[in-house]
Amino acid sequence: MQANEMVEKKRSIIDGEEIAGLVYAGELVLEKGSVEIPEFRKIRTVQNGITKYPPYELKYKLNRGTNTKNFFQDWYSGDEIKDVTIIRTDAHGVEFERVLLSQCECLKIQLMPESDLASPAYAQMSVTILPWEITPIDAV
Repeated sequence: MQANEMVEKKRSIIDGEEIAGLVYAGELVLEKGSVEIPEFRKIRTVQNGITKYPPYELKYKLNRGTNTKNFFQDWYSGDEIKDVTIIRTDAHGVEFERVLLSQCECLKIQLMPESDLASPAYAQMSVTILPWEITPIDAV
């Protein structure tokens, strides 16, 4: 690997516990709201001063002997609130950024993904969480 280039990997820690099998972490975007202001022959768009916190999607590979599926089913059915930390690392596992998603609710869990039986894939599930607050924090 070239000296100045990085490959990115991610880890997830939920309420202090690293959940095994993270294979996909969706895009995390903060977006300022806007309104359209009509004028004569023009419409201008301006910020409205409100930041939108989007839902966040995660996908996990399911392995025998892990509690990944049960963990998310319990979170969803129990209407629990959890703190989620997403850790960004390089290919060697050296951390370069953390983002804390505070007071998350589990909005959606995938009970069974679609299957193409002609080309089987690994067992997985996806979850969508709703963060109350998004806070970038320095890497350790």
